[in-house]
Amino acid sequence: MIDQILSAITAKLNTYIGTLEPDVMVGNIAFADAFHDNSSQNVNDKIVASIINIEQEETLRNIPFRRVVRNAQGLPQAVEQEPEIHLNVYVLFGANKNNYNTGLQRISQVVAFFQRQYVFTPADTPLLATLKLSKLIFELYSTNFQELNQIWSVMGGKYIPSVIYKMRLAIIQDAPILETGIIEEINLNTSRLSINTSV
Repeated sequence: MIDQILSAITAKLNTYIGTLEPDVMVGNIAFADAFHDNSSQNVNDKIVASIINIEQEETLRNIPFRRVVRNAQGLPQAVEQEPEIHLNVYVLFGANKNNYNTGLQRISQVVAFFQRQYVFTPADTPLLATLKLSKLIFELYSTNFQELNQIWSVMGGKYIPSVIYKMRLAIIQDAPILETGIIEEINLNTSRLSINTSV
């Protein structure tokens, strides 16, 4: 899913930049100095979108396994399903351009693109409907010098002009939905707990 989302966003970004050949690609910026005979892995003279971190959204972790949802008729229905995982994906756009000034120009265009549109919905990005995502939000993520040094040290490369965006919320849900009963009555007047349910 994440690869499909990034491919769709970089395609939009390439359209916005408007170069004859796609200038933005999804790849591993850590391989910027490595030789690749495979053109699909060659990140030379490109703006490279790389995943540098994936984290679970802490505020949306406590979704119950058993919950009541609305069915197609709008009636309450109890279901059991492992809760979806809400993700924050940190994307680094690195300007691995042969010309430094061109790299700075492209980074500026990346920032301008997300300033123009930072929320993506199925209305403007049909892939999101296919992936059952209602919305994606891109937030500029600012790093201090220490964090920036750690990021590039981990990737093992020299620093190049770059910008980081926090993409939220990508949702992973692959668990089946099981219908179950709704608790209608709890009898506390007897010595044994009795729960009546209906499906």
